[in-house]
Amino acid sequence: MKKVIKFWAPWCSPCKTYAPTFSKISEKFEGQVETLEVNVDLDPNGLAVIYKVRSIPFTVLVKEDGSIVSKSGNLSESELEELFLS
Repeated sequence: MKKVIKFWAPWCSPCKTYAPTFSKISEKFEGQVETLEVNVDLDPNGLAVIYKVRSIPFTVLVKEDGSIVSKSGNLSESELEELFLS
């Protein structure tokens, strides 16, 4: 199953704006795509380092074959949906 990981922080204004969009699209693809939200300030597994997060919000798609697609910034619903479908 594909995974989509959203990296964010509570102090990040664009992250706050992006949260409802991510939630809406995550719900739309529930059962088809696994989602994970990682607060970069509380990242004990070092996922932000692994996925080379340089700015937030940052969204990563891990495809079933292990390949990775990443997008930085506040994605629109259509951009995020496209990422979920890729």
